[in-house]
Amino acid sequence: MRFGLHVSIGKGLTKAVEAATILGCDCFQIFAGNPRGWKRKPLDPSEVEEFKKKLKSSGLRPVVVHLSYLPNPASDDPELYEKSILAIGEDYRRAIELGADYFVVHPGRVGKGKNMEEGILRVATGIRKVLSVVQGNTLFLLENQAGAGTEIARSFSEMERILREINRPERMGVCLDTCHAFAAGYNLSSQEGIDELLSEVDETIGFSSIPLMHLNDAVGEVGSHLDRHASIGEGKIGKEGFGLLLSDPRVHQLAGILETPRTSDDDDLRNLAILRELFRGGEK
Repeated sequence: MRFGLHVSIGKGLTKAVEAATILGCDCFQIFAGNPRGWKRKPLDPSEVEEFKKKLKSSGLRPVVVHLSYLPNPASDDPELYEKSILAIGEDYRRAIELGADYFVVHPGRVGKGKNMEEGILRVATGIRKVLSVVQGNTLFLLENQAGAGTEIARSFSEMERILREINRPERMGVCLDTCHAFAAGYNLSSQEGIDELLSEVDETIGFSSIPLMHLNDAVGEVGSHLDRHASIGEGKIGKEGFGLLLSDPRVHQLAGILETPRTSDDDDLRNLAILRELFRGGEK
């Protein structure tokens, strides 16, 4: 199993590759621009070329681009919906231009009291439009959500419903976030809960649809719907839960990206080391 981190592009794309290498990553994730803004400056072709060159020599794979925080493809607000689909399309183009393996998107949420089925249809319609306009080999991944309020895709049966509606299996997949799954009600701190999650995945979307996990511990209790990440072993999933999950052969072909809190590189190094030790069957 290959492990990596979300790294900043604040100092440039090539610096992100260097940071991931220095931190000992096997793979890494970035944003394609300001994660808290809508506007995007065109990518500098020379910087893109240098990024790809450094990437090739680094051996880092897979490379993941994550959508920014603002788009909501489930929204019933016409202006926000249109803006969201355009933003998803733009960041997806960037992911393809950068040669990323995966592009990760949150399915979003419907308004309070709104129809969830209509939200699912909006997500599917918007993504089908993006896939019809933006062509490339980067796999488009939907990420499971914690289920706060009216978030879509809190369960894998619901995720399967979205993917079936999009109906582009050759270009679509799923990113499994451990914190979100735990917050949504899958008790990943126990073998029983892990078996429940993996069995549901097998019966709905199938393991072939999941090439990537976000490996994050959870601040909130199981089923709390609280999307707050914790360092590995410092949340409610705990080292034992991650040890049980990583020992399951069904996840061994996946890549794992950490999105855990950090105040310095030491936090990232510690979390990576813990995951690798747990994967080797060490401390739990």
